[in-house]
Amino acid sequence: MKPSPLQLLTALLLAPLTALHAADAPKQKPNVIVVLSDDVGLSRISCYGAAPFRTPNLDKLAATGLRFERSYSMPLCGPSRGVLLTGQYPFRTGYLGNNSSVIDPKRHPTIANVMQQAGYATCAIGKLGQSAPEGDAQAPRAMGFDEYMLWMGRNTPDRYWNPRYCRNGEFVQGQPEQYGPDLTHEFLVDFMKRHREQPFFVYYSAVLAHTPFMRTPDTKPGTKDRPQILIDMVHYLDKQMGRLVADLDKLGLRDNTIILFTSDNGPFGEPIGTIRGRPVGGIKGDVTEGGVREPLIVNCPALVPGGRVCPDLTDFTDLFPTVLELTGVPTPSNLKLDGRSIAPQILGRDGKAREWVYAQLASDYFIADHRFKLYGDGKFTDISESPAVEKAVSETDEAALKAKQRLTIALADLRAGAPEFVTSKSMASKPKPAPGDIKQSMPEAYRADLQFLQERKIIADINTWSGKPNHEGEQVAAMMIRSASQFTPVTTTAQAITVLQREGIINSAAYWKEHATAGQTCNATSTTRLIEKIAERLRSR
Repeated sequence: MKPSPLQLLTALLLAPLTALHAADAPKQKPNVIVVLSDDVGLSRISCYGAAPFRTPNLDKLAATGLRFERSYSMPLCGPSRGVLLTGQYPFRTGYLGNNSSVIDPKRHPTIANVMQQAGYATCAIGKLGQSAPEGDAQAPRAMGFDEYMLWMGRNTPDRYWNPRYCRNGEFVQGQPEQYGPDLTHEFLVDFMKRHREQPFFVYYSAVLAHTPFMRTPDTKPGTKDRPQILIDMVHYLDKQMGRLVADLDKLGLRDNTIILFTSDNGPFGEPIGTIRGRPVGGIKGDVTEGGVREPLIVNCPALVPGGRVCPDLTDFTDLFPTVLELTGVPTPSNLKLDGRSIAPQILGRDGKAREWVYAQLASDYFIADHRFKLYGDGKFTDISESPAVEKAVSETDEAALKAKQRLTIALADLRAGAPEFVTSKSMASKPKPAPGDIKQSMPEAYRADLQFLQERKIIADINTWSGKPNHEGEQVAAMMIRSASQFTPVTTTAQAITVLQREGIINSAAYWKEHATAGQTCNATSTTRLIEKIAERLRSR
């Protein structure tokens, strides 16, 4: 039946009022999902020119969203997570290494604490890792997460098959045929279903693709080739990103949900991957470019203009203020953040680009702009070919000298009043242990690793391996030979390096070939990471 003239007239008269009402109706704030992948780095995401990895789902998110070209993390997962969650650099919080990164939200409120107080439903899935004590099932709640399903282990394989996760305050044991990343993803989908009428913030801290390198549900039966298994793990992470997008579509949340994807540090395990055919200069744990350059992909169809690449510098401290600006949540007046919001760039507006980025692991740190990099020990390099190589700078290069002066001033201003180095949470006010009194300063997790190696007769004296700036190369070589012999009998350092590479414990043989020898020294940071990786691999057997 056709409408009468009176009905048409009424509709025309009411149309402006209806439109005005719709315009005045409050819009729901955007949801935010921060995806932090594990040990993936830049050289495993194909839209950055990486090979041999293929990540079609992430590539699509980048092509239809925004890809940042120069995003920096910290060199290792504990400090990176501390920086991302608190918005502060490690020298301010004391979260300087994997054994000193347990977050105290009373001293350093997390992004989840702030979002929760602003009325957001909050959720965390995947890995909490060094950000919380291993057995504290309530720690995620104190960090601001309403709901969570998190692997909170240390050096155990139960993040993958036969998973053991902490779910909303209780540890739950899965079945041998269950795959941890699938269970946590299903947990997230259920959370989003129940909170679709309320804005939510999600910390999607993926366990993929950290060691132990284990088959995925998509790995071909019988596959034992470790490099292929690692490739499968990265591919499965990418597949989960495709599932995330599909699930948001099904729930009608896609257009109002901002996805930010990144990685906690450089890659680990073979194949490391290449960028546009060139190997990266550094891996997980290194302060060189390959250890800290990360992907940063942002996508939201209704809010983030697509098809863009942003050259601006950004580092992990920027994520906290960026999420606040994207959601309209004010920064608490008592909270000092080190980062600068990149929300304007994300939303397609002009933003104020950073002049430098900063990264730190233990006592190693640097400040860098697009072309030059100044380390804390004074080393100065040209990073114009980042992440492939760092080149020496000519003393007659005028532009370089000006850049060094500028970065020196910026670094001094940034670290003004900061302690030179602390070994655990901020201990600057506590007395230093007396010489030889290692027990006072040795982190418990590292002590446990050393005790484990002592039980395996790999090392004799625990105190020998802590509290020193360097270790004798010959001593480290002997330790490497005994460690490698746990897998395959070896008698030389070269043989040991080959075995440890095969087992995914070390990646770059060059450092150990040069330093793990008589008359040379190995720095404590590298040696500590080596010991942690040896213990982790042996426990996973």
